[in-house]
Amino acid sequence: MIHPMCLRVTVFFVCIQLALFGVQVLLGAIPSYGMADLSKYGDTASGLYFYEEGFSLIFRMDLTGMVLAVPLSYQQLILAAVCGVVCFLILSPLRMGAMEQYWNVFRGGQVGVNRILYWLSQPLRWGKALVVEFLLQVVVRVVGLVAMVPSLYCIYRFYQITPSMDSYSSASTLYQLSGSLLFFLAVLFTFWFHCTLLPLRYCLAAHPEYSLGQVFRRGMASVQGLRKAFFGLRSSYLLWFVFSYLTHNAMDFFVLPYSSLGSMLFLQESARAKQQAVESQDIAL
Repeated sequence: MIHPMCLRVTVFFVCIQLALFGVQVLLGAIPSYGMADLSKYGDTASGLYFYEEGFSLIFRMDLTGMVLAVPLSYQQLILAAVCGVVCFLILSPLRMGAMEQYWNVFRGGQVGVNRILYWLSQPLRWGKALVVEFLLQVVVRVVGLVAMVPSLYCIYRFYQITPSMDSYSSASTLYQLSGSLLFFLAVLFTFWFHCTLLPLRYCLAAHPEYSLGQVFRRGMASVQGLRKAFFGLRSSYLLWFVFSYLTHNAMDFFVLPYSSLGSMLFLQESARAKQQAVESQDIAL
């Protein structure tokens, strides 16, 4: 992680990532939400309210005397979608390029900041990077949102049947505990699903010449029999991932190379152990 060129590659990628985030903020492409005093909304019920320019999501929390309001205009949604796609098209190949350079640090190969741009300039590499990153960034998030639906429903029901402390009942406790437990399980499942697909990124970065079929077969095979151990390793970085998320990925200056190189070392040693096991078996035969 402290390899000079490794740090330069990371700084280059993270600066572009933060710059694109800054552009999104300046353009107003980042959806926002706010908490407001319940008294300002009177008898407005929880729900989705449409108006000429867009719509608003209102969620009453009578027990706390607050309202969660998410105002969204159609123009903002379109802008957010366009900016999101542009950022994805740019960052996906650059991230894969950074991963390739991390592998080169292990292999003692040539490492350079300009080399991560190859993934942008070569259509075949760029396309394969988009497919893999689409799975890791889009599909995983969609699955995570679906997994959270039961917990969100429990939370919704909790506030619906508990407008005040006087109305707190055993059903309130059940919904509250169920919502918290289901939310935790949904987050854990989403993280596990991401860890399951993550070897695809490392496999493609290590072997850019592979076809997508080879990436899927060999990437998933790289952790066969070791998925629990790999999940445990990734879980050890969980607090760092939270810090990175809370700082809008600014902490990736440290977290990205730290977690990536650790995972790559795990896969490298796993492959070496499997190879030695095969060779030992051949000798025994």
